[in-house]
Amino acid sequence: MISLVIISNCQAVSAEFDPDDWQMRRLMSPSESEAQAESAGQVMIYDGLTDKQISSALDQHFNRIEAMMFTSVIITDSAGLPKQDPLTGEILIEQDGCD
Repeated sequence: MISLVIISNCQAVSAEFDPDDWQMRRLMSPSESEAQAESAGQVMIYDGLTDKQISSALDQHFNRIEAMMFTSVIITDSAGLPKQDPLTGEILIEQDGCD
C-alpha cells in the first residue's frame, strides 16, 4: 500500500534551501520519522516548487526519488526567476498531464 501526502506552497522561487520553508525542509532534510515513512512507502506530493529546486533535490537525494512527486512545477529562467507568459504575465507552470 502506498500512502500519499500532498504538500502545497506556491511561494517558492529559489533553488536555495530556506529553513523557514517547511516544504523545502521536508524535501531536503526530512526528519527521522519522515524518512521512516518514506522507507515504508509513503509518497510526498510537493506542489509549486521551481524546476531548479526539484533538480537540486533530485541531484542531492536521488536515493529517495520513489518517495517524491511534484505538481505545478514553476518554470524558471537561467537566473532562477519564474518565467512569465508574455501575453498574460502569468507564471509558467509545467503541464503534468493531470487535470
